Amino acid sequence: SWDYPTYLVISLLAIAYYTFRKNKGINFSSSVLALMLGLMFIGLSILFFMPFTANYGRAYSSFSLWQGSYTSIASYIAVFGLFLFIAVIYVYREFRSWTRTWTLESLARWEPIAWFVIALLLGSALLVTFMVFRGYVITPIALSLTITAGMLSLRRGLPIEHRIPLALISAAFFLTLFVEIIVLDGDIGRMNTVFKFYLQVWIILSVASGAAVVWINEALRYRNTLRRLWRVGMVLLLAAAALYPILATKAKWDIRMSDEAPFTLDGMEFMKTTSYMDTAFDGSPQTIELVHDYEAIRWMQRNIVGSPVIAEAHSSNPYRSIGNRVSMYTGLPAIVGWDWHQRQQRALMPAYLVYDRIDDVNTLFNTTDKLEALEILDRYNVKYIYAGQLEWVYYHPQGLLKFEEMAQEGLLQEVYRNGGVSIYEVLAGSIEISS
Repeated sequence: SWDYPTYLVISLLAIAYYTFRKNKGINFSSSVLALMLGLMFIGLSILFFMPFTANYGRAYSSFSLWQGSYTSIASYIAVFGLFLFIAVIYVYREFRSWTRTWTLESLARWEPIAWFVIALLLGSALLVTFMVFRGYVITPIALSLTITAGMLSLRRGLPIEHRIPLALISAAFFLTLFVEIIVLDGDIGRMNTVFKFYLQVWIILSVASGAAVVWINEALRYRNTLRRLWRVGMVLLLAAAALYPILATKAKWDIRMSDEAPFTLDGMEFMKTTSYMDTAFDGSPQTIELVHDYEAIRWMQRNIVGSPVIAEAHSSNPYRSIGNRVSMYTGLPAIVGWDWHQRQQRALMPAYLVYDRIDDVNTLFNTTDKLEALEILDRYNVKYIYAGQLEWVYYHPQGLLKFEEMAQEGLLQEVYRNGGVSIYEVLAGSIEISS
């Protein structure tokens, strides 16, 4: 849904260009044909994706003006520096190529609209000044490339292999300015709006830059000094961009939960050597040793067949805890996942559907009423209850002790135990036995 509007517009422009070029100009018949082909393309795109769209609930579909902070020049260059280097040189090269075709006769044709062109240039300068004054400091870069590349792409007689990169450059930098002004309603700040459209910009500029680099290199073939400068600049910027995975990996290593954890692709190995602090139900700080969860989860991976529902602790702060660790590492469904993610992914549904599940999980572990616990287990068809250190930290001891009593009464069966975790299986017919 994020990509569709951008690529639909680009596709429709491509269809229109193809139609006008094939019919040797813009006229009534070619305009009608372009319109029909465009509508057909839109119809097919809707038809082919109908199995998805018919079952997709889009909760956020409106935009509003962004009132927060704006992108700085430094951040903009950090993200798009390599592409900016290529785009600016390529657009300048195309502009210079166009000026070489100017003659007194061709310039004379501009005389009737000279005042309009001057007014347009002055208006653009005023717009840039106004937007910079408002805080949109990337406007001189983004708007200049949008307008210049877009106008150059409309030149008569321009080969298609030059026209396409210019059109794509114009579209890409327009999107970078668009997300400075507009934000999707319901976004977290403008996080999704920026990175969803920036991903599109990276793809579009990657395609355009691939062609632009070839044409720049060709244009500088006989200009040795400029060609050397161009290549040195490209090498330096490519090297700088390539530093990211190296520096990012080190940055990630520096904030590992455990320095003793091995370097491995196994995402569970860190649990053998890691402990972390969490807050107990009474507000006290508690240390949780993850090695017990590691052993218990490995047992579940080896011994539990199918996809039975499990019950485990719910954390109100999943990003800073190990909430839902059993479900994540086993793939087994839990009663409820991460609060905000669950509500966000079901934004068209009432939020109480998620809140009710959270309340039921908390009640299941806290209540001392065995019948109430059995009713919750039956409601969600729970097969296994996981009582680890996190559960003992989050919930009242009396609530967790009832599971051992229920096992002694034949309502549950303890199928696993280690120094920090007990796993109980809900026996068939527990509700009937209790009743």
